[in-house]
Amino acid sequence: MHNPLALLTTPLMEAMLKEPKLFVREYYARGHNHFDVHGTIPLLFTYYEKEKDVEYNRAHFHFRQLKEDAYAFFYDSENPQHRERLLKAAAQPSPYKCYTNLLMAEWKAPAYLRTKIHSYMLHHLSWWNYNKTHSLHVHLKDRYGKLFLQMGWKGNHAEVLLDDIENFNPCAMT
Repeated sequence: MHNPLALLTTPLMEAMLKEPKLFVREYYARGHNHFDVHGTIPLLFTYYEKEKDVEYNRAHFHFRQLKEDAYAFFYDSENPQHRERLLKAAAQPSPYKCYTNLLMAEWKAPAYLRTKIHSYMLHHLSWWNYNKTHSLHVHLKDRYGKLFLQMGWKGNHAEVLLDDIENFNPCAMT
């Protein structure tokens, strides 16, 4: 599973906490890495700007979607206990591995994923008449803790859950 999101660090969290923020914590399956110590629990901390009404509502909507997640928690950076817990999470306490919804660098699909995207498009977006002679524009988007690929080609646009592309198996379509 492709994980493009950044590990949370203390300097990053301190920078984020300079402005009031809301954070939604959840279990983050993409954070699993075969190099991790057995029992490591990956968590995602999605931040929202507290002062913006739309962001405030999105944060609450996101949290409500996590009823079944035992790791779900809603943080308000202006609450001293929450702030302390956020800084502790940024220090990567064992057994947790904490990520945030920021990209580690400018995102570009790795080769294996580009192949999957091409195959997915041929099967699920066949009306696009896609071919590799024109540039396909692919952007990674985070929405409520889930990663989506926003694709555009010759005036066509689609947004597809990254999980759907990664799990797509054209051989199973026959």
